[in-house]
Amino acid sequence: MNSILAGIDPLPPANNAVATKLKLASEQADCFHCGLMVPVATHFRIRFDGAMRALCCVGCEAVTRTIIEAGLEAYYRNRTSTAQAPSADRTIDALFDLAALQPTYVSSPDATTLKADLFIDGITCTACVWLAESALLRVPGVTSASVNQITHRASVTWVTGATSLRTLLTALAGVGLGAQPASATARFDARRRKRRRALIELGVALLGMMQVMMFTAPLYFAAVDDVSFEARKLMGWAGFTLTLPVLIFSARSFFLGAWRNLVARRVSMDLPIALAIVATFTTSTFSLLRGGDDLYFDSISMFVFLLLTARYLESSARETSLALIERLTNAAPAVAWRIADYPSNRAIARVAATELRTGDAIRVATGEAVAADGVIVEGGSEFDESLLTGESHPVKRGLRSSLIGGALNLGPPVILRITSIGATATAATLARLTEQALASRPTLTPLAERVARWIAPLTIAAALIAAMAWWLFDPSRSFSVAVAVLAVTCPCALALAAPTAQALTTTRLAREGLLIMRVEALDKIAAATDIAFDKTGTLTEGNISIEQVQLLGSADKSEILAMCEALESGSSHPIAQAISTARAINDARTAINLSPLPVAHHLRFFAGDGVEGEIDGVRMRLGRMTFVRELVGHAATAQPMASLFIGRAGEWLAALELSDPIKADATQTLHALQRFALTPHLLSGDRADRVERVADSLSIDSARVRAAQSPAAKLEYAQTLTQCGARLIAVGDGVNDAPLMAAADVSIAMGTGADLTRLTADAVLLSPHLAPLVTARRLAIHMNQIIRQNFCWAVAYNVIAVPLAMGGFISPVWAAIGMASSSLVVVANSLRLRRG
Repeated sequence: MNSILAGIDPLPPANNAVATKLKLASEQADCFHCGLMVPVATHFRIRFDGAMRALCCVGCEAVTRTIIEAGLEAYYRNRTSTAQAPSADRTIDALFDLAALQPTYVSSPDATTLKADLFIDGITCTACVWLAESALLRVPGVTSASVNQITHRASVTWVTGATSLRTLLTALAGVGLGAQPASATARFDARRRKRRRALIELGVALLGMMQVMMFTAPLYFAAVDDVSFEARKLMGWAGFTLTLPVLIFSARSFFLGAWRNLVARRVSMDLPIALAIVATFTTSTFSLLRGGDDLYFDSISMFVFLLLTARYLESSARETSLALIERLTNAAPAVAWRIADYPSNRAIARVAATELRTGDAIRVATGEAVAADGVIVEGGSEFDESLLTGESHPVKRGLRSSLIGGALNLGPPVILRITSIGATATAATLARLTEQALASRPTLTPLAERVARWIAPLTIAAALIAAMAWWLFDPSRSFSVAVAVLAVTCPCALALAAPTAQALTTTRLAREGLLIMRVEALDKIAAATDIAFDKTGTLTEGNISIEQVQLLGSADKSEILAMCEALESGSSHPIAQAISTARAINDARTAINLSPLPVAHHLRFFAGDGVEGEIDGVRMRLGRMTFVRELVGHAATAQPMASLFIGRAGEWLAALELSDPIKADATQTLHALQRFALTPHLLSGDRADRVERVADSLSIDSARVRAAQSPAAKLEYAQTLTQCGARLIAVGDGVNDAPLMAAADVSIAMGTGADLTRLTADAVLLSPHLAPLVTARRLAIHMNQIIRQNFCWAVAYNVIAVPLAMGGFISPVWAAIGMASSSLVVVANSLRLRRG
């Protein structure tokens, strides 16, 4: 590895003779990275300089891929010797300590802290999670470490300068867990290799089980005299031979897991499984050599096959959740058409999406996906945003409308100005939040994990007690009873009871347009009694338009709209977009070219009231009547009923009437929520007559409707409800809804709402419709039912099966069937959430 560091900074001069020699070595199946002979039938390959290069192991593959992806290909072209072969404690570690690669894999939440996400290969159960977390927390300087059993990702935080990424990877390697930074490539490659290996192991176990059963099945049904001693011996040796591949290849994950935890002085459930397999195989082999009939080769192959089947199904359920993260991560295309000096220059150039920066202008042609989040500055079209929102119908987006990266343009080309890229883009943020939701644990999971952690040692103790007890009464059955106890116990069902159901529920809701950011919110949604809605942008479309502008002062309509737009220039609220659109339409109708906006200084936004600023040195306010009156004073002009007012000291300038249609599915959604025993409330800052019209249309009881509500009034209303025993869900989109949502048991923010509301909410409604709220209520109730069923089944199974096995009522083969079936029942029951 020292050769890597020496070969990067500075680079040695090119050596053609060495390069030729290395190329020849590669062609002779020597490892491209370290030069060692590549083992037969390995599949580690990487493309470099137009040719596929063979690699001897996953460590060399990871090193090579990282060097190439970091843009350090010159190392391989100019090196003077091959690298050292990776060892157990030095596989890819030193490379990740290079300063040039740190920004790629390590982030800095603050000046004193560093953070990295790692992908861990080898996680099979809760004991592995505990082992990985313990190994990381033992590293000096590490302040927190959390491993997600569902996604196999670890989030590690440490004090700057106290340790390094290399040390963390070495610590995991020391307990037998392979790890690397959680890049998309690493996750995909590791998942692909693991899935292929699991399928091959399962196939070998199935084939071995079928072949062994062909030889042993006749012995179960035939009388002793019907089969000769030679035939029995032949069938026994055939079973022994066919079981060996199952034992050596398919069951290796159990042996490796048991050994890994024993080295770390930890007992996992892989240990009793491994003991049961080895003990049964050893006993059967000795019996075969002595000419006895106590052969359990068919039980071994069936045991391994059923256990691998249960793990494969659990892994498939996890893949559903991981696929959503991958889809969100890779939503945006890899290339884009950038306009260098828009609008003065319209020449476009094809560039990699990674080269885009905030403020760049890009052209999105028909049929192309948007490369990054942005705002349309020219044109308009329909876009398919189903990849992110779950909404199947195209949505219209016009001038100044926001677009999310990954949206597909279904109409004419548009030009947009990029507002966010990379980790701050919507797709990346949603992927990160989804993973955080999957990483969080429901209330019952820690208890289940603690119980499952003790089951393995208790199982071994129970097997020893049963063996000693039977040795006193019937020594011939002592061993088979001990094996049955080892095989029958199933903590996996207990550990999987909640996480599998939680992951499937979270993933399904995300597909339908509701992103759960804190998994405990699902429990609260199921237990809620009331739901409070904001009006504008929540129950209504949010496509606000200026219906009428009534002049009250000396300024004309064009001037009024220009001043309003200037005051709203720092806001993303739908009203700001409505004012911009109204100004553009008004100037187009009056044949006036859009003049530069007046500049508003000292802008101050008052949540629920309006905005204040200075234009040409004059202080102005735009917002509710009472808010504007504080500045205007008692001017003589009569004020009409309107949604918005604009004025300055001593003068009312105009009244603006807004219109906003109710969402098409709002009535149906509220009726469905009422059928699910949720009482609706409507809290709005709008004036009474408009709020009452919406409430009447949606059949909301007037006693639960409040108009002209300030943020403080909404908060007080929510606190009153909760003090009376209500469990409240709050749904809103604006900054003025933040106090209400903070006071509620569960907060759901609209995806088009303010950043503050989205970032602090328990869930985000990405879909433009409200139907996912009904789905969330239904699935949350269903998820809790399934988790309770899973726990009851897991506990009941172990409570009943273990005493029966200790009493000799269950044979080893039926114990194996019972253990695997228990996990299969839990996973299959959870899978109902995918379609139910």
